[in-house]
Formats: sequence, structure tokens, C-alpha cells
Amino acid sequence: MNKIYEILDEIKINLDELEIFKELKEAILKIKNNKVLKEKIEKYNEFPTEELRLEIYKYEEIKKYKHIETEINFLILEINQKLKKINISRSCSNENH
Repeated sequence: MNKIYEILDEIKINLDELEIFKELKEAILKIKNNKVLKEKIEKYNEFPTEELRLEIYKYEEIKKYKHIETEINFLILEINQKLKKINISRSCSNENH
């Protein structure tokens, strides 16, 4: 079990250094700095409408954010697959003992 924790700690450290997370922070900052967009998002959170959602999705800041979000989701899937392999290997080695 300690091996898994070591691997997870290493993954966390490496994730902080990935360019995609730096881009995510930058994208969030751009969204926060766009006053009009921020107001629309707040309004949408209170009273969601399809029209307002479509307006929000037209902004380049949102398009960039959603692209980064997709890339991160693929990264998460990849990490989960690797962790699953580790767990399978671990359980197989435990069965042999």
C-alpha cells in the first residue's frame, strides 16, 4: 500500500509542473478578469437559460477553458488506467503469496 501512496505523491508533484495546469490557471484568470463574461456566468448560475448558456459559450475564454478541461479529463482517464494496472498487479501478487 505504501508503494501506491508513493506513486500518488509523485503524480501530484508531476501534475503541478504540467503545462496544461498552468494553462488552466491562466484560462480561469482570464474568465475572472472578463467582467461581462463573469456577470453572465453569475446570472446563468442563478437563472439558467439555454440562450444565456449559448452566449457564454461564444466567448474565447470559455472555449479555451473547455478545451483545457477536456485535455485534463483525458489525463485523468490515463492516470486511472495506470492506477488500475497497479492495483491489478498488486492484487495478483497478493494472490500468489
